[in-house]
Amino acid sequence: MSFGTIYTHNPNPRTTAILAIAKAHGLNLDVIYADKDKNPEDYQELLKINPLGQVPVFAGADGYVLTECIAITLYITSQSETSTLGLLGANKREYYSILKWMSLINSEMLPAIGGVILPLMGRKLDVRLDRDDCLRVFYRDCQVLEDHLQKHRYLVGDKITLADYFAVGMIVFSVMVFHMVLKEKYPRLMDWFIEVYEMPLFKEVAGPLHLLDIPIPGASD
Repeated sequence: MSFGTIYTHNPNPRTTAILAIAKAHGLNLDVIYADKDKNPEDYQELLKINPLGQVPVFAGADGYVLTECIAITLYITSQSETSTLGLLGANKREYYSILKWMSLINSEMLPAIGGVILPLMGRKLDVRLDRDDCLRVFYRDCQVLEDHLQKHRYLVGDKITLADYFAVGMIVFSVMVFHMVLKEKYPRLMDWFIEVYEMPLFKEVAGPLHLLDIPIPGASD
């Protein structure tokens, strides 16, 4: 029996962790790729439950609708009491630290990644910062992660939590493009990324990691 439906795009880094954790919990989610241009009928269905047309959106089999990737990820994770004790931290402080990292990656790092990478794919993106600004923000955020992971094995606590899976899913495309720079400048960040990505819970959904051999954009390009 389906637990609900996820409306998303293909690909969408904001959805990977959701699908991975749902699979680990044994939750059957129907996935609808509601791309405005490729799947206009599905997009119209999306608009009925989220007039903004943003994804991901969760529509539960019981009629419960939830938008915003952090809220959806937390809701799916909370469906398993056993998983909740680990993936959502061991105490309230760890839980709020998980939220902190999820918020940072979603609001700061992913938009910067998009501002740099999407133009390489020939896609226009409305961003507040130009590409050079996005590149600087991306490297700044990489340094924040590098400094933290130099002192801690994972983002929160001494075990993998939801924060790690969520963050890795968000930055996967930047790693595919910037892997050589990241290995050189942010080695601990890369080690952490590979460790989390290779966890069966995540990789079974995300699939093999493909590192691209393309020119790396620089601020002076």
